[in-house]
Amino acid sequence: MSEKRLLDANEVCIYLSLGRSRGVEFAKSIGAERKVGRRCLYDKAAIDRYFDSLIGVK
Repeated sequence: MSEKRLLDANEVCIYLSLGRSRGVEFAKSIGAERKVGRRCLYDKAAIDRYFDSLIGVK
């Protein structure tokens, strides 16, 4: 079974090791927020790409 790609607010905060406000704010600021119906989910792949770009991984 593969890992989840879309994380909810609590999961993204755990993944980023940030509090809820900062975690959600950060994920939105890098364009990782995805709206699914009324839910806001956060794209783990987009977060990983952002950090990879900071360290020069292609």
